[in-house]
Amino acid sequence: MTSLRIKALRGFVFIALLISQQSVFALLNIDGTRNQVFVFGSATIGFDSNVFAEQVGRSDYIYSASLGVELKRRAGIIAVNARVVFDYQKFAQNSDQTSWNPNLFLELNKTIGRTTGALTINGYRSSKADSAVNVRTQSWNFPLGLNIKYPVNDKLYLTSSTGYLKRSFVNTTQLLNYTDYSQAFDFFYVYTSKLDIVGGYRIRIGNTNVNTTTDHNFTLGLANALLPKVHGVLRLGYQFREVDNTGAIYSHFNIAATLTWNVTRKLTASAQITRDFSTTAVGGSIDTFNTLVRANYVFSRRWEAEAGVGYGKNEFLDGPARTDEYFTWNIGGTFTWSEHFRLSATYEYMNNWSTNLFSNFERTGYSLHVASRF
Repeated sequence: MTSLRIKALRGFVFIALLISQQSVFALLNIDGTRNQVFVFGSATIGFDSNVFAEQVGRSDYIYSASLGVELKRRAGIIAVNARVVFDYQKFAQNSDQTSWNPNLFLELNKTIGRTTGALTINGYRSSKADSAVNVRTQSWNFPLGLNIKYPVNDKLYLTSSTGYLKRSFVNTTQLLNYTDYSQAFDFFYVYTSKLDIVGGYRIRIGNTNVNTTTDHNFTLGLANALLPKVHGVLRLGYQFREVDNTGAIYSHFNIAATLTWNVTRKLTASAQITRDFSTTAVGGSIDTFNTLVRANYVFSRRWEAEAGVGYGKNEFLDGPARTDEYFTWNIGGTFTWSEHFRLSATYEYMNNWSTNLFSNFERTGYSLHVASRF
């Protein structure tokens, strides 16, 4: 056998071993499974018919690639999850939108002892089309979170969720930087072995350089096994927002639901329904309602498909009267040879109807995505 054939055979054997491994294993095990390092990457080729989410509808081809490193430490009472990702996004026509979007994430998680919880620290750069202001925004985002769980007795446990978000827009004087503080307290009462009663209160303060908003949200609901084969969280409540600079007060009855239905061993359906207040990139208040239903079907260990359909309504509460409604659907498929090779393709459609003529638009997009993890 020639040297060239030997090298070709070695290469073939190496690739076969690489992609045939089905379980996830770390690129580096420093201390057994207590300290692991993973490396991952991806590449995406996509098309977007409306990159700015506006009536004009400028289209573009988008090429992106990412490379990241993840550390998992499971020694001591504090588990550590750390991740660094460098993402590059290139636009074929709108070159001014090409950007680097890094993402740094750190989680310290305590799962041992009576009081448990997690501290999360995140920083990332985002580039996306914002249909509320009909421009493509680029921003630096720094969210922090602290979640604590304390069991009072076998039937009752309390949770606390503290949040902070700072968003700073890049290369623009028209958009307003935003800071968000939130604090929520909830109780969970174990009604049965499968069902909990949950209730609580959340205060959220949002601040820009033109106004400050304060949201008060009271909710009551159910969690875990809501019906046979259906589990999740369903909460109903009342919320009101105070706007400091105008003295306006807005209120609504809201809902927050995340449900999963295991229809069969291969088919899973899920639904998300939310109503909340949000703040636009120019400081306005919106009463938002969003629904999304998704289905996932697993043909085999390597092939699966998913589809989704959604509807939403946004009522702009400040400034000129404006109401947006949208309908969206998507379909996609994934081929997984192993954790070292995953290929997926997606198609998405969105139609936004607005009382503001410039905000009427259609948007379609498709992409091909390749990912690998070691």
